[in-house]
Amino acid sequence: MLKLETAIYVVFWHDILGRVDATSNTLQDPKLDLNTAVAVLKSLECFVREKRECFHVYEKKGQDLSGTDEYSPPRIRHRNVGLNPLDYGRSEEVSLSHSEKFRVDNFLPVIDQFLSSLNQRLKAYENTCSLFGFLSGLESLSCTEIEAAAVELVCEYKDDLDQSLGVELVQFADFFTQFLDVYVKTDSFGKEHFLYKLLLDKKVADTFPNVKIMLRMYLVLMVTNCSGERPFSKMKYIKNRLRTTMHHDRLSHLALMSIEYDILRDIDFDILITKFARAKSRKVSGL
Repeated sequence: MLKLETAIYVVFWHDILGRVDATSNTLQDPKLDLNTAVAVLKSLECFVREKRECFHVYEKKGQDLSGTDEYSPPRIRHRNVGLNPLDYGRSEEVSLSHSEKFRVDNFLPVIDQFLSSLNQRLKAYENTCSLFGFLSGLESLSCTEIEAAAVELVCEYKDDLDQSLGVELVQFADFFTQFLDVYVKTDSFGKEHFLYKLLLDKKVADTFPNVKIMLRMYLVLMVTNCSGERPFSKMKYIKNRLRTTMHHDRLSHLALMSIEYDILRDIDFDILITKFARAKSRKVSGL
């Protein structure tokens, strides 16, 4: 544990995993939209990529943490081999310092593997985000650009959207710009949420039916699968060996209450009990 290599990894992963944890918590927000998720992941990618040039900084921190500036000697296995004809004329290997060898063989491959995994996930988001990305700048697009984006969206979701989406979006863009100052002052979730809320508050959903469907499709896209995996974690706490005879309906209700506990905290139980008592109260004759 007191080796220089271990100390370098400690300070390096402390920075990387700290940013990964904060980004992961942001991605689990149920109100997060896909455009914001892509922007957050791209910022994380840029942060990690810049660390490729910071090896000497982490090496200095590792030396201060471990109290040594010497790398562990490499283990070399000597084997007696004969002369290989392919070795004729081959140049000798360039000898690297211990610091540079650790950087090339250990530090850079870790970052490159991390970036490769992150890019794979980011690419899946970008493919979907490219279809809906125009919504974030809807008021600044021309009619031709809006109709072209609508054509790509309709081609991807033929069973859900009609060809009239383009003309609806052109009119809806003009409709939205009239409430742009309200969005700047009051909105706190994102432009896409405000667009859908505007449809409902102004009661114009019937005027823009395809726009409403498009916004609903975009806003319900899952950024992460944490919500889907969470019920399996809650199941073992609710249905244990003492509750093996629990019926399906009761189990589903208890699991939902356990998962959405933050909503239950905001419920006033006095009002809930009063409503339940009124619904179940019966008049007794003779009293």
